[in-house]
Amino acid sequence: MAERYAVIGDPIGHSLSPLLYNTMARELGLDLAYGAERVSVEGLGQWVERVRREGWAGFNATMPHKLHLRALVDEETAQARYFGAVNTVRNDGGRLIGHNTDGDGFARMLAEHGRTFRGSRVTVLGAGGAAGAIVRKAFQEGAAAVTICNRTLARAEALAAEAPAVARAAGPDGPIPADTDLLINTIPAGGGPDGRAVAGLGPDALVVDILYSPPRTPLLEAAEARGLEAVNGLGMLIHQAILALEFYTRRQLPAAELAKTLYKAAESSIY
Repeated sequence: MAERYAVIGDPIGHSLSPLLYNTMARELGLDLAYGAERVSVEGLGQWVERVRREGWAGFNATMPHKLHLRALVDEETAQARYFGAVNTVRNDGGRLIGHNTDGDGFARMLAEHGRTFRGSRVTVLGAGGAAGAIVRKAFQEGAAAVTICNRTLARAEALAAEAPAVARAAGPDGPIPADTDLLINTIPAGGGPDGRAVAGLGPDALVVDILYSPPRTPLLEAAEARGLEAVNGLGMLIHQAILALEFYTRRQLPAAELAKTLYKAAESSIY
């Protein structure tokens, strides 16, 4: 019988995760079935108990569950504790282990574009679960400066306080430092920035929107109009998935080859 996995979120209908994991299963000859389950914040506890009761092998989580899951799993990996959120859960005989692949997945995507956090001047829009993982990865890899812009200033200040020598908090309208090398939007669809966010950036800045649906947001369109390199969140999702499957299977996977296959499968679905 195939091991059961799913991605949970609310909403969840747009998710490419089932396509990615089922594609990897076929490529690797794994006997697993991966679906999508709409789970509300109010229903999250019931979902966790269902996973235990029905013996699901694991699940991934997207908005709005990454922070809430921390209190519901039995154990957290070092990555989940450091990045402050859980987006991957493995069921070890009824004991649920929470993990996080956001920060490392994002860093792998940056590497595909010849970038790294080390020595970079980073501006992150938002301060939720994904933003927290990205910001902490920037701290971990030695970013020169990190500006966190968020509607709730206290949340941005709390993140910035983790690395006061390099980080600072700002309101939702910035200002975005003109010397920003990496501008990263983590705000959900409908609430994200418009073209004004890229107006003062230098010609070598990379603009990332972690959304992948739609593949081109107003922010990315504005960046491209200015001749800046613009990247959506598909690469982050793909590398998160590969890292999560390694966590589930406890084995190292051929990441570069899998990523090529997953990009092809995802792009044929999106475009």
